[in-house]
Amino acid sequence: MKSKTIMKNETNAARFWERGRILYNAILTVVVLLWLVLSWPHFRPALTLGSFEAFFILGLLANLCYSAAYLAEIFIQLLASGPSRRRARIALFVLGTLFALVLENYWIADEIYPYANNPPPNLFAGTATMPTAFATNMNFPAPLAVVGFLAAIGGLILAVASALIFWFARKPRFARSAALTAGVCAVVYFALLFGFSAGSHETVLAHGQEKYFCEIDCHLAYSVLDAKLHPNDHFVITLRTRFDETTTSPNRPKDAPLTPSPREVRLIDSAGRTYAPVATAGTPLLTPLKPADSYTTQLEFKLPQDATGLRLLINTIPQWPDRVVIGDENSWFHKKTYFAL
Repeated sequence: MKSKTIMKNETNAARFWERGRILYNAILTVVVLLWLVLSWPHFRPALTLGSFEAFFILGLLANLCYSAAYLAEIFIQLLASGPSRRRARIALFVLGTLFALVLENYWIADEIYPYANNPPPNLFAGTATMPTAFATNMNFPAPLAVVGFLAAIGGLILAVASALIFWFARKPRFARSAALTAGVCAVVYFALLFGFSAGSHETVLAHGQEKYFCEIDCHLAYSVLDAKLHPNDHFVITLRTRFDETTTSPNRPKDAPLTPSPREVRLIDSAGRTYAPVATAGTPLLTPLKPADSYTTQLEFKLPQDATGLRLLINTIPQWPDRVVIGDENSWFHKKTYFAL
């Protein structure tokens, strides 16, 4: 009898949340349509194949966040009974949907609307707030990657803590449910992580082409201006760092400086050998910039005479979170963007 009651509760919960999922997606879709209709034709240039790819990915993420309701359902079934369970589910659905609406409108207003007239060719070439011809250290929108990473860490901590609490409280069924929820979310997250790494491509940029670096926003662009072989096999590269003012929000102060993250610079030859700079001149790479500012740095390398097929790699010095951030160039198995020399 007890097992039948448990199965009935779980069936009712699944029915409520999956019906709610339909309404949740409908509400978020209506908001997007309202933005399009009420601001038309502002978004017309942004309606490209890349924008539909972005909507698809964002829809998957929104539904992944919605699925966190099943973790909350564990507590609802444990702490509430009878009609109070349905009231708790309704309250949670309303609060979660309102939170999703706030995030959606913020994202559209701050990250998409100002740049709709200059959209990227597709989502997998970079983030949705950049000029058209560009390469970045990400093939997934950086703000979503950061939010997804933080949500994954927070969800994992919550799920593990819940499983331990339920286990010591002698509620093994709820402990298993919490552990199962954590496992499913981890599988989805790592599927996205390895999926975007597998979908990345090795890119080699010509002289003058820029590589943007996205931490949360993609403001800084690097390019090779000159590369010369000097006597004694010393190879000198002139690198430009630029703060692209077109990537900033209209509300960002124009005189607010930005300090670049520490960069790792390596020269790679056709045999796969790597060379670090032996000397630098000009402006250091960690010098802060204001919007529209730029500076040059000279990097000197000592090369053997048989070094050929040289490429320059500039990336953020890898830290442990980078390995598990979706779409980051430093994540596992992700391809790199190089500069041709």
